[in-house]
Amino acid sequence: MFGYIIPDKMNMYIKDFTSFRAYYCGLCKSLGKSGAPHTRFLTNYDTTFLSVLIHSLEEIEPEIKKGVCVLNPLKKKPFAADDEITKKVADLTALFAYYKIKDDVIDGKRGRAFIKPLFYSRYKKAKKRLPQADAVIKREYERLRELEKDNCRSVDIAADPFAVMLKDCVKTITDKTDIYAEDFLYNLGKLVYLFDAIDDIDKDIKRGCYNPFAAAYFEGDKSKFNRDEFLKENRDKIEFLLTVGYNKLREDYDKMKITVGEGVLSNTVYLGLPMQIERLLKGEVKCAKTRL
Repeated sequence: MFGYIIPDKMNMYIKDFTSFRAYYCGLCKSLGKSGAPHTRFLTNYDTTFLSVLIHSLEEIEPEIKKGVCVLNPLKKKPFAADDEITKKVADLTALFAYYKIKDDVIDGKRGRAFIKPLFYSRYKKAKKRLPQADAVIKREYERLRELEKDNCRSVDIAADPFAVMLKDCVKTITDKTDIYAEDFLYNLGKLVYLFDAIDDIDKDIKRGCYNPFAAAYFEGDKSKFNRDEFLKENRDKIEFLLTVGYNKLREDYDKMKITVGEGVLSNTVYLGLPMQIERLLKGEVKCAKTRL
């Protein structure tokens, strides 16, 4: 994934931040156990959030243990024990990462071609254990590619494959999703796709790659594209799209039964996502990433 689904660390209770970090470290350890050491680098905030959410949907509180970190072997940190949910989320993380790298290579990011083979073995393991999730990601990336080839001028339609991808992938891990959870996941996936599209718009235009916002709102000379001017001229339309998606997501979250990790989930939904939207609309080159 991309690393946009993060809590607002500055307005987070210490107990909730400790819990979020435990999930993050648990996912990192799970990736390390199930693959080569370098697969730990696939750990990200988006799938950490999914781990918390799925534990809540399943009403399973993970066991918290203490152990050393690869990056800091002298100090023990709390981490969520490697249960079945965490293992599946680790596999899903590997699938998302591999297809993202593959997509970047297709988009002409040559440097990504060199790291793709490094994660192929971990991808194969994940595909074997989560074949349905792999089929979903493959299907939706192919659908996205077709929309890109047609230079789809509808931002909503362009975001649909990634939104469906996230929703359907989580459904392959748990059968405890209801209509509210599914709609929540759909709009969360949509927001992540739109965040990334805004972040990368100048790079996409420079490389000649498809970008939904550029296709919908930019008709000028690409060589003279100015990110700040574009965001200023189209702020109302972009803010409307992001706000509508966020409001739908929040409405669904308010109706969901949250049993585990409420502090982490609520902080991210009520504070973290709006924080990202505001930073993006201000024209920051890259949405800020919270460091643990």
